[in-house]
Amino acid sequence: MRRKKGEKERVGFPSDPKREKEESLVKEIDSLQLNVPDEVMDRIDKVLEESKAREKITMGGLSKDLMSLAPEYQGKMRLSIFLACLGELFGFAVYFFSAYAAGWLIKRAGGEDLPFSDLLTCALFAMASLALYFALTGFSTILSHKTSFAILAKLRQTLFEKLQKIPLGYLIDHPVGKLKVVIMDRVGDMEDWVAHTMPELPSRMLHPLLCSAILFYLDWRIGLSVFAPLPIVMVGMAIMMYKYRARMAIWLSSYANVAERSAEYIRGIPVIKAFVQDQASYGKFADAVKFYHFSTMKWWEQSWLGQALMMAAFMTPQLVSLPLAFSLYGQGQITIETFLLALVLPISILPQAFTIMMSFELFQMASSNWMEIKEILDLPEQKRPDPGKRLSLDHNQGITWDKVTFSYNKGKEVLHRISFETTPGQVTALVGPSGGGKSTIAKLLAGFWDPSSGKITIGGVDSQALSFQQLAEEISYVSQDTFLFDVSIRDNIRLGKPDASEEEIIQAAKAAHCHDFIMEMPGGYDTPAGEAGKAMSGGERQRITLARAILKPASTIILDEATAYADPENEALIQEAISHLVRGRNLLIVAHRLNTIQGAQQIILIDKGRIVAKGRHEELLENPLYARLWKPFVGEE
Repeated sequence: MRRKKGEKERVGFPSDPKREKEESLVKEIDSLQLNVPDEVMDRIDKVLEESKAREKITMGGLSKDLMSLAPEYQGKMRLSIFLACLGELFGFAVYFFSAYAAGWLIKRAGGEDLPFSDLLTCALFAMASLALYFALTGFSTILSHKTSFAILAKLRQTLFEKLQKIPLGYLIDHPVGKLKVVIMDRVGDMEDWVAHTMPELPSRMLHPLLCSAILFYLDWRIGLSVFAPLPIVMVGMAIMMYKYRARMAIWLSSYANVAERSAEYIRGIPVIKAFVQDQASYGKFADAVKFYHFSTMKWWEQSWLGQALMMAAFMTPQLVSLPLAFSLYGQGQITIETFLLALVLPISILPQAFTIMMSFELFQMASSNWMEIKEILDLPEQKRPDPGKRLSLDHNQGITWDKVTFSYNKGKEVLHRISFETTPGQVTALVGPSGGGKSTIAKLLAGFWDPSSGKITIGGVDSQALSFQQLAEEISYVSQDTFLFDVSIRDNIRLGKPDASEEEIIQAAKAAHCHDFIMEMPGGYDTPAGEAGKAMSGGERQRITLARAILKPASTIILDEATAYADPENEALIQEAISHLVRGRNLLIVAHRLNTIQGAQQIILIDKGRIVAKGRHEELLENPLYARLWKPFVGEE
């Protein structure tokens, strides 16, 4: 279903003066009558909500923000700008020497007795100036490109580091396609701005300014005549900028929608085939592509006339200055050198004027890209000490939860004053109905989020007082969605302990009961796990992740539905492997299958974000909720 023009319910903005700019953009989009799909409009609405500072960006501000991410490259970028400006000055000098050389030839042809050394001097200076121009601008371009690639690499690295520091909730709430578009495409699209516009725009603007100043100095009438096509430029720019924000917003959102649909379609191919949804799913992808093409063409159709007018005006700066120069020279009011410069200098403005014009258009795209990048960079981080700061933990103490509450993105509270303790060498199991908060408790312990209030201590130390590195060393987290990298099985297990010996890896594999099936594979431990571990079954992947957890010298092990995809045979093997994990460690298990945690020393019943009961299996059978959850497993025993 597509939204109709004037359908205010979808805008979602209250009557508030602070929303006027956002409302004006939505009205602009409505006035285009492009029949924008709901999913594209929803994306635009969300961007408006998240990007209030979009219109505050200036060219200088954008360049300053980029350089602030890589201050070590500021000197190189300034040197590139200086070399480009210096090179432009030498390139500019070529016109003077050429004009005076041409004047010498004309005067000599008219019978004046001029020394040939003057012509030779002008020619040599012109050649030297041209050589210096190419050398300086060449060095500037090489330096700016090297610097730009380094800055963009630093920007991508900064984004990846940011994703490691922000709460996991952001990654869950935002599609992978959007993150891919921002980190790869949006950053890549900044290359023209960083490599060309930032170092070249000052020198490009210097040229027409010098031309105008010199022409005014030579003769004010000629200097003024250069600006005669300016009204045509203004008309062309007005046409190009007409409802530009709306068209830009639609185009960027439709592009992001195509990327998201592409990723969704590729990831969902197995489900699509299984449920014969190829036409419906492909239809959504095809519709996204069609609208992206449609929005692109509509944008260019609207821009063609304005761009043609601007190009025509920029290409004819001598439209008035040329006949005026001929007239003034014919009347003897200017010299031959001034006449020749009046012919040459306006034409020399053309390349720079075109570059300047394109820079303004490139700025519009770069600023929009930058806002999407900045959205990630401005996300709040989880505050942790520096990696070098290490605290001493008492591993004889367990984990303590002290009145912990939590809510996602400052929304509704999902955990309410959770308090419990674990003992090293014993199993603590979290059970309860789906959606009760069990996995949230496990993820909070792993540091994926920070509690809204309360405190979690590990070995007597607040978990938020530990650096990310030390917390990662203390905790081994195994989720139900087991993930293996597309490297050898050996390297996947070794992630638990990078310096592990071959014997340690094999012992961990044996403890997790995966050594036998690994040896039956063609390459043994050298067999690639495949993309995301798809070369193996779910149960096999789970046992390999358990081997990784056994190998890791962590004081706390978290198993979040570790037997979720296991068949009865694999489940029995996994249960035996778990016995190797609990030795001297804190072991927290999130379980739906209550028969797998009957022997746990502490079972905590969670419902609607609260602890309902604690105890051993036999004790909790008296609890109605636990008894109801246990009932389906009675027949299995």
